[in-house]
Amino acid sequence: MKKNIWKMLLPIALVCLISGGIFYMVHQHQVKKEQEHQKMVKIATSKEAKKVYEDFIKHEDPDAFTSNGFVKTYKVDTSSLKYNPMGGLMVTVIVNDKQNLKINFNLIDNEDGTYSSAYYGMSSRLGEQLRN
Repeated sequence: MKKNIWKMLLPIALVCLISGGIFYMVHQHQVKKEQEHQKMVKIATSKEAKKVYEDFIKHEDPDAFTSNGFVKTYKVDTSSLKYNPMGGLMVTVIVNDKQNLKINFNLIDNEDGTYSSAYYGMSSRLGEQLRN
């Protein structure tokens, strides 16, 4: 009788143990991924990163952030943040709360507390608006 119980309990225990291990690994991966995303958000919304965005915007629209300028506001699209495999953090900035007015940056850490951008790209709609 005892052998039959052990034959039934052993597979159940193994399944529980394996399932628990898989659950733990998946949970740890999700926690690590969330921590990494928070790190990217901290970088992308930092004062130093905002200087990069604002310098570029003011270069393209000298009257930006004034009543005479086209660009009134911008915000970082934190849902689109990702690391560039060639280096840097890819950031999308949304202008005037309009999804079709975007600027893309590749933030590079200058190792002195400042950031620069390896490239800038903007949506064609924003480019048209800034030319007018």
